[in-house]
Amino acid sequence: ETSPFVLMVHHRHAFMNWDPIRYIQQTFFPEGFPAHPHRGFITVTYCLKGGMIHRDSLGIKQIYGAEERHGGRHVQWLTAGAGIQHEEMWDVREPDAKDKGSFLWTSSQELYQIWLNLPAAYKMSAPGADMLEAYAVKENSSAIPTGSTPIITSMDESTITTIVCGEYNGVKASVECPTDASIIRVQLKKKERNSPTVWTHNLPPSHKTAILYIRKGSIDVDGEHIGPHHTVYLTASGAQLTITKPHDDDNDEADVLLLSGAPLNEPIASQGSMVMNTDNEIREAYMDFQNGFMGVPWSEKLTDEEWRKHVARFPSRY
Repeated sequence: ETSPFVLMVHHRHAFMNWDPIRYIQQTFFPEGFPAHPHRGFITVTYCLKGGMIHRDSLGIKQIYGAEERHGGRHVQWLTAGAGIQHEEMWDVREPDAKDKGSFLWTSSQELYQIWLNLPAAYKMSAPGADMLEAYAVKENSSAIPTGSTPIITSMDESTITTIVCGEYNGVKASVECPTDASIIRVQLKKKERNSPTVWTHNLPPSHKTAILYIRKGSIDVDGEHIGPHHTVYLTASGAQLTITKPHDDDNDEADVLLLSGAPLNEPIASQGSMVMNTDNEIREAYMDFQNGFMGVPWSEKLTDEEWRKHVARFPSRY
């Protein structure tokens, strides 16, 4: 059982300016995800390296990512609601920092995409796309700014906790989510002294679903040692989660994603890019898409001016 989460994908790509096959591929395999529709859920795109360029059927363009040029805007919170079409193309405009100034360079890209289900009462809500910006929480911080992901660094700087949604240690993310869920990234640094790094979190009693994904490094949870690129499904018993990075782990850092939430306890029907409650609602979603109610798909090759004209000519009904 993974409700309220529908999907989590860890993407990792690299684009080289010296790769001849890349330029052949571009003629039939776009570098990203051309215009496509969604209905009935939220997509959360969390950039870890590189970035994305977003355009949608509402006429919104956003550029976000993990690099300095993105200004801290590292997460996109896209509510599909009643229906939206969007394209997400890799932001390969600049090379990796280590390759700047080089004739031959690589643009590395890495992200999480998470599909978070919406309760039936919110599935036909208004669509929208919001940017979330990294915000370092200070000891004297008061309110968390709107449109931010609070980042909490422990006193000894051994753990860094980024709250995309939900709450940790009394700090609540700014994003308003109709689904009772938390998305939290935990980075555990290796301590200089001979001791493990420990991170604890009290899960809300309603969060019967809890999933860990280990991006890099290794951790111990309840006596189990878990290596990188593994997914852990936690039981609903107990209230406190303890993650330990062993001192004898060769990696300098363990990087973990925690997804937790209250199961929706509703029927679910999904097909392709739509997530609804019944098969009939799925059929209606695709009929609405085919009838142009979510706008009409466009080519990723359109200039911004051409895309805006297209969206104005074929507006979304939602």
